[in-house]
Amino acid sequence: MLTSCIGRQFSLMRYSCVKLKVQTVRCVHHDINNADEVSRREAVLYYHWPYCARRCSYCNFNKYINKFVDHKRMTECLVKETRTLIQLSGIERIKSIFFGGGTPSLALPDTVHKVIEAVKQSTYFDKSSEVTLEANPTHLETSRLKGFYDAGVNRLSIGVQALCDDDLKLLGRDHCVQDSLRCLSEAKHIYDSKISVDLIFGRPGQTLEKWYQELNQILEMEVNHVSLYQLTVERGTLLHKWVENGEVILPDNDTMADLYTMAVETMDSCGLSRYEVSNFAKQGFESIHNQAYWQGLQYIGVGPGT
Repeated sequence: MLTSCIGRQFSLMRYSCVKLKVQTVRCVHHDINNADEVSRREAVLYYHWPYCARRCSYCNFNKYINKFVDHKRMTECLVKETRTLIQLSGIERIKSIFFGGGTPSLALPDTVHKVIEAVKQSTYFDKSSEVTLEANPTHLETSRLKGFYDAGVNRLSIGVQALCDDDLKLLGRDHCVQDSLRCLSEAKHIYDSKISVDLIFGRPGQTLEKWYQELNQILEMEVNHVSLYQLTVERGTLLHKWVENGEVILPDNDTMADLYTMAVETMDSCGLSRYEVSNFAKQGFESIHNQAYWQGLQYIGVGPGT
């Protein structure tokens, strides 16, 4: 039933996804810590929106480049899968919701609203609970920020990735530095302090001096949460092909370590403590969803590729 919901293009892929999720759901009933009854009946919820405007050079996530997305059908399927998996899991409370991808900011705000409403109708979800959406800082997606807020999103994770236009081009991103700064400024007016920024380090030719400048430029925007990810070479990506052919050379291991150490020290000096390997936040702004993964708590995944 679930496999036919999206259509032929997802049928095989969704079959394996649903099997995995049902298997995960069964694990809910075999919680290692049976003493914690409350925790056993709680979970966080992840949604995967698989569509992107273009393919980034480093990304091997489950994604599709499709200019003609059937938003109505996707909405119906996400809502149906939400209700089904919550019912199968026996979960009585969802602690947080995270919309990832892919590029979830390409979804319609109405889709996000209907999915959140489906959660509320299926189990307990407090109106003040964390609801995060990943957003690319393009002009189109920045224009939708208010719509997502009205739909129920209360925390935004912005994929800045780099504050260097040449590096953004190499990464295959479809925005520029000015787009990022504009998006951050707009987001602060809408989401106030509940904004996170994603940055990638270990880029070709990246120096400690340039990295330090980027970090400080972000911190001057007074963000309360930053996620830092080391650029990795994944098979099947353009980046992998370039590295294999010697067209692109990444920093060596010592330089990678220095870039990370500098980031940790810089974040800490500005009051953003590292609360897991890639995430830094001021006190009280840690992501509930990130912490759930880090602490090995229960989660439910909805959508292709979860």
